[in-house]
Amino acid sequence: MSTALLRRGAISGVRSAAVAALAFATALGGAVAAHADAPGHKGFVVNVKLSTSGVVEAPDEHPGGTVTFRVATDDPNGRQLQIFRPHAGVTIDQVLKDLANAVSHDGPTAAAGITAVTNEAEALGGALTTPSIPMIVTEDIKPGPIYLLDFTAFLAHPTTPPPVKEIDLCEDAGFHIPHFPHEIVIQKDTPDGPRFQTENVDSAGGAFFVHNAATELHEMEIQPVVPGTTDDQIQAYFNAIASGQNPPAPFTGPPVGMGAISPDHDAVVHPDKLPPGDYVLLCFVPDDKTGVPHAFLGMHKVVHLA
Repeated sequence: MSTALLRRGAISGVRSAAVAALAFATALGGAVAAHADAPGHKGFVVNVKLSTSGVVEAPDEHPGGTVTFRVATDDPNGRQLQIFRPHAGVTIDQVLKDLANAVSHDGPTAAAGITAVTNEAEALGGALTTPSIPMIVTEDIKPGPIYLLDFTAFLAHPTTPPPVKEIDLCEDAGFHIPHFPHEIVIQKDTPDGPRFQTENVDSAGGAFFVHNAATELHEMEIQPVVPGTTDDQIQAYFNAIASGQNPPAPFTGPPVGMGAISPDHDAVVHPDKLPPGDYVLLCFVPDDKTGVPHAFLGMHKVVHLA
């Protein structure tokens, strides 16, 4: 839920990837095929613009089925879009109220808030984007209303959230993701806590198939880091922050990536014009038991993208 959570102080304390990826792809009934192109269908792209005002510009309706969001911003600091679909009987206002608790400074409040959001709505991803790197996110979504939230604006004033943009997904257009990129990221639970499991994540120009196989909401930020940075150094940085220190940050630029998705959901994520280099995958969604952002609990993964 964005590195901005660090600035808000939302910290209350502190195999084989190939086998798992192949097993998951087989369970879906398809083969993992090498493919680096954005998977949207011409004419079925939802263009979303996030401005510094917090207003989300997007169409009022769109076909359901496979939906591709192309998210752009003119904000030099970058912005984050989050997409929700409340469950039957739950209003978007209630989801936003609990989301405000989820970004609380207080750990127990954050844990209760993110648990409520998980139970009240489908989190359908979204995107972190910058002016130089628009994000393309593709996923299968059933017909019905969805809500687009400028999460950056929300985080600045969670008790008086910005307006959300409702899109009515009408009849299923019949298109569905026919194949998966060869770059795979699985968000999963482990005895040590939530983690990223990666397979073939090595191309700056590629698309990433992301699946949440865990029991909590997870996002996937992609943030550039100093060349040669290791996961141990990333963890040491978060440990120092948690203990009240002010260590030099390993990051060399703002993040892009995908917003939070619910358990058993997946999406294809394509950063447009991502420069080659070293990056770290991060999840700052608060833990549903402690309220500590998952990245502080070890949910980070350094990758080299050529």
